[in-house]
Amino acid sequence: MDPAQSRTDVGSDMNVEEKAVPTPARSNLFGILSKLWGPPGLVIVGQLILQTLAWTFFGVVWARGIVAIPSLGLPKAMWFKPLSFLFTNISHILATISTFLFSWGVQQAIVQHLRTEGMSFETFLAGMSISSQQFIKDLKRKKWAALSIIVYVACFEQTSGWNTLLTPQQFVFDDDIWGRDIDLSSPLLKSQFASGTLDDCVYNSSLQISLAVGETESGSSALSGFPTSTTVLNNDFNTTTGGIFPMAFSDVISSSWFPNTTVLPASLSHPAAASSSRGLSWKWTMHQQGFTGDIHCQFQDLNADTSPSLIIDPDPRTPNASQTVPTQYTISSDCAAPPGSSTSMPLVNVSSAYAFTGDGQGYLLMIACNGVDSYQLIFVGRGGLYSYFDTTVCTFTPTVTHVQTDYSWDSFSGLTTIDTTTFTNGKPDIGSPAANSAVQTIYNMLTFSQTISINILGNQITAIMDNAQNTYTVHSALEEYLRGVAEYSGSVFRACLSARGGTFPNGVPSEMTVLSTGSLHTEFFGWQFTATSSWILIPGTFVGLATIYIVMRALAMHPGNDQDGGEFKPGDPLDLVAASAAGGLPGVFSGSKKDREEAAKRVHMVLEHTPGYGMGLKHRGRVSSV
Repeated sequence: MDPAQSRTDVGSDMNVEEKAVPTPARSNLFGILSKLWGPPGLVIVGQLILQTLAWTFFGVVWARGIVAIPSLGLPKAMWFKPLSFLFTNISHILATISTFLFSWGVQQAIVQHLRTEGMSFETFLAGMSISSQQFIKDLKRKKWAALSIIVYVACFEQTSGWNTLLTPQQFVFDDDIWGRDIDLSSPLLKSQFASGTLDDCVYNSSLQISLAVGETESGSSALSGFPTSTTVLNNDFNTTTGGIFPMAFSDVISSSWFPNTTVLPASLSHPAAASSSRGLSWKWTMHQQGFTGDIHCQFQDLNADTSPSLIIDPDPRTPNASQTVPTQYTISSDCAAPPGSSTSMPLVNVSSAYAFTGDGQGYLLMIACNGVDSYQLIFVGRGGLYSYFDTTVCTFTPTVTHVQTDYSWDSFSGLTTIDTTTFTNGKPDIGSPAANSAVQTIYNMLTFSQTISINILGNQITAIMDNAQNTYTVHSALEEYLRGVAEYSGSVFRACLSARGGTFPNGVPSEMTVLSTGSLHTEFFGWQFTATSSWILIPGTFVGLATIYIVMRALAMHPGNDQDGGEFKPGDPLDLVAASAAGGLPGVFSGSKKDREEAAKRVHMVLEHTPGYGMGLKHRGRVSSV
């Protein structure tokens, strides 16, 4: 027998010469590359694809902050569970593929070793246990036991990692936000009002058709006492505007409301998550500066000799009393009108309209007088419809106050709904541009509400009082109505000054603004990752890198090894039994289980082609490890 091919008797201590094994050509790059076209290359490419998918998906979500499932127009209850079920199954499939590639890669490395220098039977068994994610329970082999535990845990946790990564979940997102709004209490604002710079926004801001309609809407909403919609600058207010500027995260085109302007600039800081997310409904709460009015109304008998005076001048258009044409009624007072830079302001102490005053008809007019601590708004109601108004005097004290504003943006409609809560500790704001704007808005509302037969304001108050079943008196109803209009005026006035290209072409100067703070909140179905949540990628990344390392190391050590004699799959029981029989390996083991275990520690085997039998595991005398 050739000494180079002689065996060692595993049942004794006598050794024979080992087979000379050539040193692997580690630098044989061509041999390494040639192997990559086979199963080792598939294993490596497969793991690279999986890792690229995982890290790319994680990176995209991380960069955007929030990625929500686009709305399909279906209630959440209908698509939450189906999508969760789908992505959970995809996660299981990807984790199974990764685990399979790891097992395949380890077995490829084992085959590479067996075809060259071989390995001990003990190492072979340990490698196969690890490739199939089985625990090695032999405490004497601590390294192998520890490695088997690490591999088992990593492969097992892959499923959880992929599931956490891919399956959309319910998340809650909260963030602090802030913005700046024009400060109605700014001394600079009042000085510019005195110079006439603000005249357009003070006297004309609510005269545009798209805004004038909201004057009566805002009063009716405030009076109704339950959530109704007042649309201001594409925002729906429940009940009243609170005199706030509707704060938004993006610019809003303003030319349709305020001619010769461009946009209402974004007034809120923009969280990265909000800027890139779609299909979300947001809620945010802001603490803002608002504008309102303290209004008290009472009946008062006024005439040409009282202070303030009241003169009613009917001017019939026909020589007889048939009332076939309306009468022009003019009411006026010798009181001083609220001061302002515009020559049009004194007109608010004179008002006139053409109207019938028969049954089912009437008129309701108003004039305004200046006061030391408040304005006086004098209302005159006549005719069958509005005689119950009689002559009513309302003291109006404009106030800059603090408002809590709750915003809700709906992703389905794209509209923002706003609820306001006004706090009572306000600061009186007599003679300011916002106060004069409110008086002008109320005056304009009464003027344009009057038709030949009816007055819109009067009809709305009458209808609500009838439906409220004596909840309101005429005075309490008028007070609430006027307060709503005054707050609406404050919101429009703020928007007019804020629009670029108008009063302030480049936007409101920062020294004339006030800080508003708040918080942003949303609950959504989708994905949200941060840097600290990258731990979900650890199991899959470990398995992927371990697979690539094991395969590449085996190829580097055995670049020239070809598959002579056919393919051998160590995980296939039939291949393993056939190779063991072909190489004569079964004859090595005999005796008790303990004897076989001891023999396994000393048996060194290689994989070679056996003529007539195919691939065979043959016993050699030198012990090595993977």
